Amino acid sequence: MTCIKPGRLFALSSTLALVFTQQTASAASAIPDARIVREPPLAVLRGAPPQPGVLGQILAAGRQRTSGGRSEVFYDLAVRYVDGKIYNPDTTQQDAVRLRAYQGEVTNPQVPYVAPRVDIWPGETFRLNLRNDLPADDPSCPASPDHDHNIPHCFNTTNIHTHGLWVSPAGNSDNVLLKIAPQTTFQYEFNIPADHPAGTFWYHSHVHGTTALQVSSGMAGPLIIRGDRLPQAKSNGSLTPGDIDTLLVAPNGQPLRERTLLLQQIAYACRDQDGNIKRDANGKWLCTAGDVGEIEGYDQFGITVNGGVLATQWNASGRRTAINGLVEPYVVDAMAGTVERWRLIHAGVRDTIRLSFRKLDPVQATALPLKGLLARQRFIEKACTGKPLAQFAIAGDGLTRSAISQRDTTLLQPAYREDLLMVFPEPGTYCIVDETLRPEQSVNNESFPRELLGYVEVNGAAAGLSPATVLRQTLETAARVRMPAGKVRNQVLADLANGLKLSAFVPHGDIADHELTGNRTLGFQIVLPPGQAPRFEIGKIDFSSGPPAPLDSAPYKQEEVQRQLALEAVEEWKLTSFSFGHPFHIHVNPFQIVSVKDPQGNEVSGAPVPDANGIPSQYANMKGSWRDTLFVEQGHMITIRSRYRRYTGDFVLHCHILDHEDQGMMQNVRVSQTGSGEDGGSGHQH
Repeated sequence: MTCIKPGRLFALSSTLALVFTQQTASAASAIPDARIVREPPLAVLRGAPPQPGVLGQILAAGRQRTSGGRSEVFYDLAVRYVDGKIYNPDTTQQDAVRLRAYQGEVTNPQVPYVAPRVDIWPGETFRLNLRNDLPADDPSCPASPDHDHNIPHCFNTTNIHTHGLWVSPAGNSDNVLLKIAPQTTFQYEFNIPADHPAGTFWYHSHVHGTTALQVSSGMAGPLIIRGDRLPQAKSNGSLTPGDIDTLLVAPNGQPLRERTLLLQQIAYACRDQDGNIKRDANGKWLCTAGDVGEIEGYDQFGITVNGGVLATQWNASGRRTAINGLVEPYVVDAMAGTVERWRLIHAGVRDTIRLSFRKLDPVQATALPLKGLLARQRFIEKACTGKPLAQFAIAGDGLTRSAISQRDTTLLQPAYREDLLMVFPEPGTYCIVDETLRPEQSVNNESFPRELLGYVEVNGAAAGLSPATVLRQTLETAARVRMPAGKVRNQVLADLANGLKLSAFVPHGDIADHELTGNRTLGFQIVLPPGQAPRFEIGKIDFSSGPPAPLDSAPYKQEEVQRQLALEAVEEWKLTSFSFGHPFHIHVNPFQIVSVKDPQGNEVSGAPVPDANGIPSQYANMKGSWRDTLFVEQGHMITIRSRYRRYTGDFVLHCHILDHEDQGMMQNVRVSQTGSGEDGGSGHQH
């Protein structure tokens, strides 16, 4: 997700001419296979070894995976250097690369930098054997044990984080404080609780000092929690929530078509004989014949400081966002007038995406050149001109919303997930566009033009109905067929008629004022000492004397626990950023958004109010929703609430600009039986 991103592995104009002159049903046949988005390969999970005897073998063979099934599944995943190619639209060439990557039994060798998709059911135990095949001789490891741990290091050491899962952070579960050394194997054990919400999650490496480098290499994959639990009526008249999956069924009784799209920024670079990154005349990163792109240093991330102004390497690089491992690919075989579920996972490190879908103008598309930045900008402005298509968001960060949010763009910060229901109203080609943003809304704090991420090829005949009508009819039909008769079915139908509400599928109840047992504050800060490298810090907020100010702000101290939380406590947090914007992520327990106020004190988490350029606040329609990651825009004051349920142990909170986390923007958190109450002092807002 960067600067204007078209490009082709072939001559676009001739291909589009073929597409628009053939029958719609066969349009995709004109697209080379290497340009078509494939689903991330599905990991084939093994069952537990059968018990001795014939009966045990029969039981193992007949095991069905369902919610609460209490079964064990196993998977082997390796980490190793992998050779591959990535298309560069600036040069219209395939760049050779050699990157660290996850490799499973089903990994596609043609698209090696997308890890397998793992599907798990609530109640299952997932045992993952992680084998680190990277070289033991790691020159990035410091010789002294007293090194500064906030200087990136030990790039061949790794681990696994199941981002967003509600599981234990201790032992061999989701313990990001573990370090799996090169040439060793470790078995993780993730016990998924039987009441875990179904939704879209992901996994990635998370060793402090190497997280950005490994994730940007493609070490990330989708993790989907499946669910088949129907809403149930309680004796008190309320409902036990069900899984949204049970409502997402087509009129023919089959589940809605799903697409899982992993969005990545793979920041590879080629270097000259002096070790400097090669660049073209415009400053874009360059790989020429015989070069091999790599990710081996943190000069490929982060910021440069010129006269107090920060600039990011990603925007300067000219690299492009990949969708399931491909740069500017085609999503094919969509059918007009049908509902699809799009699971979007921002697995990138260094860009913000404001996603829209616009109908492509075939006349302009076949007439415009694409090679070169200015030509690609002109293509987007002239050819991707259709009105933005309606999007219907049903979940954020894997957690079902209380009501479907209709919008024409979806904003994705690093680590965000958004589940969209999409209805393409007519056949043809649609552009997937990254729309412009105000600088302060982006993780890079820089403006950029509209960018092209890819295309959607839609077949069939025009729907004849609006996308909203098609969606409502599909969900109402599913409710009548799938939901239990009586109170449950009646409430689901009434909710859909009343603003497309999904109250029967929301996994977490609102946190009321009377539940609160304490509060916390957190502030992000980048300190720029004269003549020194920037310091990336997290602290508290001082409200004691005028405007909010940093309190006890410091880089990560791995030997200390900065936040002591009590099990079963329910707390309210105030979040802000004193310098630039940062995505806040906390492990284990999700949080509910209570309020977001801009620097003028206006509430901006309600209905969207566009600015003079038509861009609404990125927090529009977020009030009351649950998340595990939230961008904290500079000068905004965000109020969230969280329950610390079930799990004790040590974990972290951090900025999900991962090179910031690697350089100190992280804190240790401990949940114990007692905790330590409030943050206290002037960090507490009375």
